[in-house]
Amino acid sequence: MAWQQRFDWKLGLLAVLVFALTGVTYQVIHGYIEHQSQLLEQERNAAMEWVLVLSRDIEPGEIIALEDLQQRKYPPVYLSDDWLRPQDAYTVVGKEMRHFVSAGEPVLLSYLNQPRPKSFSDRLQPGEFAVTALVSLEQLHHGLLVPGNRITLTAQTFAQAEQAQPAQLTNIEVLAVDAWQETARQEAMASTITLRLNADQAVTFERLRHSGFVVWLQHPEAVHMSPPPRQEAQVYVITKAGSQL
Repeated sequence: MAWQQRFDWKLGLLAVLVFALTGVTYQVIHGYIEHQSQLLEQERNAAMEWVLVLSRDIEPGEIIALEDLQQRKYPPVYLSDDWLRPQDAYTVVGKEMRHFVSAGEPVLLSYLNQPRPKSFSDRLQPGEFAVTALVSLEQLHHGLLVPGNRITLTAQTFAQAEQAQPAQLTNIEVLAVDAWQETARQEAMASTITLRLNADQAVTFERLRHSGFVVWLQHPEAVHMSPPPRQEAQVYVITKAGSQL
């Protein structure tokens, strides 16, 4: 029985050693694999390059802001020559997107348009025109006329018939007024005003320009209505037979 107990003890010790060696071997192999994976990941990351991508969906016509951009790494095999890099971000900001681009897509110069610079004409609606006319200091109401005012333009030349009404353009918005100046002798110098007109008003204004016109300043909330033309009196002749001539 003694030898049986010694055998059992040795067998148990051997089993413990086997389990211990198995655990150590597993740890060594796992550590080696993890280390190799880290080395491979580092090599892969070192080879990858940063690319400029969009952080959100961009619709056509939108202006790109800095917060719309982010950077992402790509393997060199996937890179294209026209993909922009993070150092190109400030050349992209302020550009207009040509078509829809979804979030995460790389930014390409072919996607971008240089936005049209803002100008005075952006204040006009389609079908409107900015028409500039030369006026005197008196017509400028001695500096009281400012952009945003509403005015009525009335022809200086009346028709021959006393009953006829002068040509008028009413409720015209003043878009711009030149700064007027005075000479040392306090002589008024002519200046210009720029008006918002539609096509029909612009044609009428050109007639007023040739005949001469005066500027009537309106109340800011008043809508001026031109008086209706006066009708000539009709003469009726009653005959004895009751007929009219």
